[in-house]
Amino acid sequence: MTTHSSPASALPPASSLQPPTYPRALVTGASGFVGRILCAYLKERGWDVVGSGDLHQDGLIHCDVTDPGQVRALIATAGKCTHVFHLAALTFVPQANERPGDAINANLMGTIHLTEALRTHGAQARLIYIGSADAYGPPQSLPIDENHPLNPQNPYAISKAAADHYCAFLSKSSGLEIIRMRPFNHSGPGQSDHFVLSSFARQIAAIECGQAPPVLRVGNLEAARDFLHVQDVVRAYELAALKGHPGEAYNVCSGKAHRIQDVLDAMLEMATVKIEVEPDPARLRPVDVPRVEGAYLKLESHTGWLPNITFDTLLRDLLIDWRARLAGASGEPE
Repeated sequence: MTTHSSPASALPPASSLQPPTYPRALVTGASGFVGRILCAYLKERGWDVVGSGDLHQDGLIHCDVTDPGQVRALIATAGKCTHVFHLAALTFVPQANERPGDAINANLMGTIHLTEALRTHGAQARLIYIGSADAYGPPQSLPIDENHPLNPQNPYAISKAAADHYCAFLSKSSGLEIIRMRPFNHSGPGQSDHFVLSSFARQIAAIECGQAPPVLRVGNLEAARDFLHVQDVVRAYELAALKGHPGEAYNVCSGKAHRIQDVLDAMLEMATVKIEVEPDPARLRPVDVPRVEGAYLKLESHTGWLPNITFDTLLRDLLIDWRARLAGASGEPE
């Protein structure tokens, strides 16, 4: 497998029987928050990118990964790819709690359908499975490295852990090259306000522009989480795709835990108005891990990846983005 890029003018003709000699990626879940950013990043880096999503959007191949027929059609339509980044998933934990069957169908069965389609079509693409550090569950030790057992505590985490285990099985039992990514919390411009940092930023921006009263509603502020900027995350995915070792799992994290109370205090200092804080029971999870902190030594050792973007930059980027979105400059949130 080659990993260098070539200009579009140098692409082989469609009738060529030879596999492409440039990185060509299929990105599932390309209509989602991270999928959109990954597609844009890869294109900027010279990749030829084919995206799929469960929404009918221009430039994307429509595919519901819970439908094996649609997944087979996707692989056939995408053509010869060097890499497949599998991001399509149900990612919102409360939604998975309410509809656990949907989480299993999307996150586990969708992965099975994709790997079966790749095997059936004889595709030689390297699969980069995007899992979740939530699969680790309550830490037995900190920081969490890739040898930590998977002990998921909610339907979302269970579905992602099961898919992770299945990919590990296929890595040993089939001819597929699979790399498993385990990203910790990540955020950035364009993220839904279902997630904690984006929720804080949206509420602050709404208060600043007079769209909401000066009260910010919060869940558990004592929990501590390991956060990354989404741009650091997509860079890790590309490096793992090009330099990672097949069969391995890689954490993608900052290596630092930030207490949610401290995060909130920092964002309130960036606000342009005075804001009160009130607890909201609806924002509390039935099972919440007190502290999560990851280790990225393996990813650094195998690919050279290091987090580059500071946490303060992440918070500022979120506030700038939500101020623009609420002002109508960037359209509606997803």
